[in-house]
Amino acid sequence: MEQYIPTPNQTLRFIRVGEAVKKTGLSKSSIYDLMAQDLFPKTVRLGARSVAFIESEIDAWMVERIATRNVPNKRHQ
Repeated sequence: MEQYIPTPNQTLRFIRVGEAVKKTGLSKSSIYDLMAQDLFPKTVRLGARSVAFIESEIDAWMVERIATRNVPNKRHQ
């Protein structure tokens, strides 16, 4: 998965896994499975026992999912 780099006028915000679950509708285990396959943004270590996602990377991932939905599937043509 490509690294998403926010534009200078975007605000960076860390979100914890619970908020990522609510935002995406995915389960926590699905998020971690997708991360292991490099199909979901990685977490950022905030401390010894704390990680978070960058919200703009989650937003970009969601936009990417929507874009792939709108691409016609060649198998069904």
